[in-house]
Amino acid sequence: MAHDTDFSIFDYSVPDEWYRGVYRDRKQCCSAARPFSLIHKAKADECWLIIHGYRGYPGEFVRPATDLFEEGFDVFVPRLPGHGTCGKDFIRSHSKDWMGLAANAVNDLKSRYAKVHLLGHSMGTAMAAIIGCPDSEIGKIVYVSPSFENLQMPWTARMALRLLSPFTPKVNCHWHPSSKYHLHYENAPCDEMYLGGEYWTWFFTRQLPEYYRILKKGLKALRGNAHEHLVICPGRDRIISLPSLELYREAVGDSQNYTIVDNGTHSLFYDKDPVAEQQAVEAVVSFARKPCDSKK
Repeated sequence: MAHDTDFSIFDYSVPDEWYRGVYRDRKQCCSAARPFSLIHKAKADECWLIIHGYRGYPGEFVRPATDLFEEGFDVFVPRLPGHGTCGKDFIRSHSKDWMGLAANAVNDLKSRYAKVHLLGHSMGTAMAAIIGCPDSEIGKIVYVSPSFENLQMPWTARMALRLLSPFTPKVNCHWHPSSKYHLHYENAPCDEMYLGGEYWTWFFTRQLPEYYRILKKGLKALRGNAHEHLVICPGRDRIISLPSLELYREAVGDSQNYTIVDNGTHSLFYDKDPVAEQQAVEAVVSFARKPCDSKK
């Protein structure tokens, strides 16, 4: 399913103040990880802030960003500190930097837009939940491939990595590339092998505990979150998304605000199955189109 992208409308920058008080990367990010925004000439009243996940990057979100832009929203996709540059930068960054960037972005956007909506992916879902609770000025929230728990690593392995952290900052996890994903960022897939070698090949012993801490805080934040929201869950991601969906349902006592994309993987917005990708994007756009519930 083809989806042509006009990259001339992309602004590969975000306001510098978003990075105030957080870790400053020492290496320039690769092209796929460039932060970007899509802004209409006549500024929209509402915008979407898209928050990527742990070891993720902005280029993953070309599809939902362009579709939301076509719906009339301005869209911002920042890069979390330590991501998309090199493994050494990632080791130097911490959860306070990731959350600090997101908080700075939301505060700035709230001063410029009547309504700010959030879309989080993977760890970004937990970050969106934390930011959205109890901020009544946030509009809608979309949780994609939710990560409120990660079953990939049992607690015994987590403890072992924590004990190793003073001596070794990363442990090989034997990542293998796949050409089946449909990457949409400009000049794809030239950066895929680089990102894999720097990030996805490793368990980062000092960052993993902070990752799990964010997931725990995000799950707690769900219980006090009254925002209109949608959970989009890939059916073929049983390590993270489906267990997290059950935790979400337990937390909010609500089974009506989610959709399962049966053939989707964790990487829904550049999925191996283009039909699954399209279903996920259409679910986001359909939810974004609906007027905000005035009672929220």
